[in-house]
Amino acid sequence: MKSLCLGLILSSCAFAAAEELGDIRIELMDGFASFTNRSHPDNRIGYRFHEHTPLSYGSVPAKNSDTKQPELTPAEERFKARPGTMAFHQRVTDAGWVPQDWTFYLAPVEDGIDLLWVVKAEAVGLPEFYGVQQCFRLTGCLAKSAWRQRYARTAAFSEYDLWQNAPPAAAQTSLTWVLRDGALQPLPAGKDTIGCRTRYGEALDIRRNGGRLDLLEPIGPYHARMLWTGDSGLFLRTSADGKWSTGLYWERTTHLSDHHPADCLHAIVNLGGVAPNEQRSLRGKIYWLAGPGKTVVEHWHQDFPDAR
Repeated sequence: MKSLCLGLILSSCAFAAAEELGDIRIELMDGFASFTNRSHPDNRIGYRFHEHTPLSYGSVPAKNSDTKQPELTPAEERFKARPGTMAFHQRVTDAGWVPQDWTFYLAPVEDGIDLLWVVKAEAVGLPEFYGVQQCFRLTGCLAKSAWRQRYARTAAFSEYDLWQNAPPAAAQTSLTWVLRDGALQPLPAGKDTIGCRTRYGEALDIRRNGGRLDLLEPIGPYHARMLWTGDSGLFLRTSADGKWSTGLYWERTTHLSDHHPADCLHAIVNLGGVAPNEQRSLRGKIYWLAGPGKTVVEHWHQDFPDAR
């Protein structure tokens, strides 16, 4: 199985652009990013920037001191100039969306990829809650959709492969973890789409539903059932042997979910509260490093000390 995974990774179609720094290599293609790590060969992690339609609630501010004019700040300019940084740009005009302009900056670092998302509103602006789903792709070797494996083929992090290879009577094992009450807790294993709110997402859900969380429908385009409220927007996937971990974090994350058999982890990020013709920037990170899940948490605390 290992050699099969490697062979399909190497035979992927041509990429539009690629950059690397140290062990991490970033490739951009067809609205996706794809990552490899020389220290963890035979695995490719994917990322989809734009899919489905947003969750929307509230009014658009006339002006908001929390948003900035279109020029990048000095800190954002320094991020853009970092060695190996790649940029993905898209003007979003799909049906069901408020027109807006996105630029993602991706900078390879020793433990993963630093992320910066610059969102520019146009004439309409974005309401208080404008939740946009980001797709962190951990497709395994056994997924039936071959097109998914062009962008992601992660033998180490695939729950779906783990379940398919297990004896028929064996219980399914979850490799997906979130922070809850200060500790890592697994999202239960299963093919139904499940997840949790963040504390920030809970506050928004209460406000947009008259204080009744129990009346909300399942969240997001895959109708994820929310199990509880977690501590933050960090979520991660570990290898079955606990020797490697990967994860995703975005500021202003409201909901997290786990979707099978595609092996996708989804974060809904609130871009909202942006006045017309103003902009917001968000920091994030993809982690990929040796060690158990607690290693990712330790790095996240260092990178985002104010996130809690």
